[in-house]
Amino acid sequence: MAGSDRLGIMTPTASHPRLSGLARWAFFWTLFIGLGAVLGTGMMWTAPNKFGMGPLLDQMRANLPLGDVFFTSFTWPGVFLLVIIGLPNLVEAILIMRHHRVAPVGAVACGVILIVWTLIEIFWAFGPNFASYLYLVLGLAQAVMGVLWMRRR
Repeated sequence: MAGSDRLGIMTPTASHPRLSGLARWAFFWTLFIGLGAVLGTGMMWTAPNKFGMGPLLDQMRANLPLGDVFFTSFTWPGVFLLVIIGLPNLVEAILIMRHHRVAPVGAVACGVILIVWTLIEIFWAFGPNFASYLYLVLGLAQAVMGVLWMRRR
Protein backbone atom coordinates (compact mmCIF):
# COMPACT_ATOMS: atom_id res chain seq x y z
CA MET A 1 0.00 0.00 0.00
CA ALA A 2 1.27 3.45 -0.82
CA GLY A 3 1.99 5.90 1.96
CA SER A 4 2.91 9.53 1.99
CA ASP A 5 5.68 11.50 3.61
CA ARG A 6 5.20 14.64 5.66
CA LEU A 7 5.01 16.79 2.49
CA GLY A 8 2.15 14.75 1.05
CA ILE A 9 4.26 13.05 -1.60
CA MET A 10 3.06 9.54 -2.28
CA THR A 11 5.76 6.98 -1.78
CA PRO A 12 5.47 4.26 -4.41
CA THR A 13 5.28 0.63 -3.40
CA ALA A 14 4.70 -2.55 -5.34
CA SER A 15 0.92 -2.08 -5.05
CA HIS A 16 0.95 1.66 -5.79
CA PRO A 17 -1.77 2.46 -8.31
CA ARG A 18 -1.10 4.04 -11.67
CA LEU A 19 -2.09 7.60 -12.35
CA SER A 20 -5.80 8.09 -12.94
CA GLY A 21 -7.00 8.98 -16.40
CA LEU A 22 -7.41 12.64 -15.42
CA ALA A 23 -3.95 12.70 -13.88
CA ARG A 24 -2.49 11.21 -17.07
CA TRP A 25 -4.23 13.90 -19.16
CA ALA A 26 -3.00 16.61 -16.81
CA PHE A 27 0.51 15.14 -17.09
CA PHE A 28 0.26 15.17 -20.88
CA TRP A 29 -0.80 18.83 -20.96
CA THR A 30 1.86 19.98 -18.51
CA LEU A 31 4.63 18.09 -20.27
CA PHE A 32 3.50 19.18 -23.75
CA ILE A 33 3.18 22.86 -22.77
CA GLY A 34 6.33 22.86 -20.61
CA LEU A 35 8.53 21.25 -23.25
CA GLY A 36 6.98 23.49 -25.91
CA ALA A 37 7.94 26.55 -23.88
CA VAL A 38 11.49 25.26 -23.45
CA LEU A 39 11.69 24.64 -27.20
CA GLY A 40 10.25 28.11 -27.91
CA THR A 41 12.82 29.66 -25.58
CA GLY A 42 15.59 27.81 -27.37
CA MET A 43 14.31 29.05 -30.72
CA MET A 44 14.20 32.62 -29.42
CA TRP A 45 17.73 32.43 -28.10
CA THR A 46 19.40 30.62 -30.99
CA ALA A 47 17.78 31.59 -34.31
CA PRO A 48 14.59 33.65 -33.98
CA ASN A 49 14.76 34.99 -37.54
CA LYS A 50 15.14 31.49 -38.94
CA PHE A 51 11.80 30.63 -37.32
CA GLY A 52 10.04 33.80 -38.47
CA MET A 53 9.93 35.48 -35.07
CA GLY A 54 11.47 38.81 -36.11
CA PRO A 55 8.17 40.68 -36.58
CA LEU A 56 6.99 39.51 -33.15
CA LEU A 57 9.78 41.44 -31.48
CA ASP A 58 8.65 44.66 -33.16
CA GLN A 59 5.07 44.07 -31.99
CA MET A 60 6.18 43.35 -28.41
CA ARG A 61 8.37 46.46 -28.37
CA ALA A 62 5.51 48.63 -29.63
CA ASN A 63 2.64 47.18 -27.59
CA LEU A 64 3.98 46.01 -24.24
CA PRO A 65 5.08 48.08 -21.25
CA LEU A 66 8.82 48.72 -21.08
CA GLY A 67 9.09 47.55 -24.68
CA ASP A 68 12.30 49.51 -25.25
CA VAL A 69 13.84 47.82 -22.19
CA PHE A 70 12.78 44.17 -22.40
CA PHE A 71 12.08 43.66 -26.09
CA THR A 72 15.17 44.84 -27.94
CA SER A 73 16.22 41.21 -28.42
CA PHE A 74 14.68 37.82 -27.72
CA THR A 75 16.68 37.36 -24.50
CA TRP A 76 14.02 38.65 -22.11
CA PRO A 77 11.01 37.22 -23.97
CA GLY A 78 12.76 33.84 -23.79
CA VAL A 79 13.38 34.26 -20.06
CA PHE A 80 9.72 35.21 -19.52
CA LEU A 81 8.48 32.23 -21.53
CA LEU A 82 10.77 29.84 -19.70
CA VAL A 83 10.06 31.15 -16.19
CA ILE A 84 6.33 31.83 -16.52
CA ILE A 85 5.23 28.94 -18.74
CA GLY A 86 8.02 26.35 -19.10
CA LEU A 87 9.36 25.78 -15.60
CA PRO A 88 6.01 25.78 -13.76
CA ASN A 89 4.65 23.18 -16.18
CA LEU A 90 7.72 20.98 -15.88
CA VAL A 91 7.63 21.21 -12.07
CA GLU A 92 3.93 20.34 -12.22
CA ALA A 93 4.71 17.28 -14.37
CA ILE A 94 7.10 16.11 -11.63
CA LEU A 95 4.44 16.70 -8.96
CA ILE A 96 1.94 14.67 -10.95
CA MET A 97 4.37 11.76 -11.39
CA ARG A 98 5.10 11.82 -7.66
CA HIS A 99 1.38 11.77 -6.84
CA HIS A 100 1.79 14.95 -4.81
CA ARG A 101 -1.39 16.10 -3.10
CA VAL A 102 -1.19 19.61 -4.64
CA ALA A 103 -0.78 18.33 -8.20
CA PRO A 104 -4.44 18.90 -9.19
CA VAL A 105 -4.27 22.50 -7.96
CA GLY A 106 -0.99 22.94 -9.81
CA ALA A 107 -2.59 21.72 -13.03
CA VAL A 108 -5.34 24.32 -12.68
CA ALA A 109 -2.78 27.02 -11.86
CA CYS A 110 -0.65 26.17 -14.91
CA GLY A 111 -3.74 26.25 -17.12
CA VAL A 112 -4.84 29.62 -15.74
CA ILE A 113 -1.34 31.05 -16.20
CA LEU A 114 -1.37 29.95 -19.85
CA ILE A 115 -4.86 31.41 -20.34
CA VAL A 116 -3.75 34.78 -18.96
CA TRP A 117 -0.55 34.65 -21.05
CA THR A 118 -2.48 34.04 -24.27
CA LEU A 119 -5.11 36.68 -23.48
CA ILE A 120 -2.29 39.20 -23.05
CA GLU A 121 -0.91 38.07 -26.42
CA ILE A 122 -4.30 38.38 -28.13
CA PHE A 123 -5.57 41.62 -26.62
CA TRP A 124 -2.37 43.49 -25.91
CA ALA A 125 0.75 42.19 -27.66
CA PHE A 126 -0.01 40.65 -31.05
CA GLY A 127 -3.73 40.79 -31.73
CA PRO A 128 -5.76 37.79 -32.87
CA ASN A 129 -3.65 34.97 -34.28
CA PHE A 130 -3.90 31.22 -34.70
CA ALA A 131 -1.05 30.29 -32.33
CA SER A 132 -2.45 32.33 -29.44
CA TYR A 133 -5.93 30.87 -29.94
CA LEU A 134 -4.45 27.38 -30.03
CA TYR A 135 -2.59 27.90 -26.77
CA LEU A 136 -5.69 29.48 -25.23
CA VAL A 137 -7.54 26.24 -25.97
CA LEU A 138 -4.64 24.22 -24.52
CA GLY A 139 -4.68 26.35 -21.36
CA LEU A 140 -8.43 25.84 -21.03
CA ALA A 141 -8.01 22.08 -21.50
CA GLN A 142 -5.25 22.00 -18.90
CA ALA A 143 -7.30 23.98 -16.38
CA VAL A 144 -10.42 21.89 -16.97
CA MET A 145 -8.45 18.66 -16.51
CA GLY A 146 -7.13 20.01 -13.22
CA VAL A 147 -10.60 21.05 -12.02
CA LEU A 148 -12.08 17.67 -12.94
CA TRP A 149 -9.19 15.94 -11.22
CA MET A 150 -9.66 18.05 -8.07
CA ARG A 151 -13.38 17.28 -8.00
CA ARG A 152 -12.74 13.58 -8.38
CA ARG A 153 -10.29 13.57 -5.48
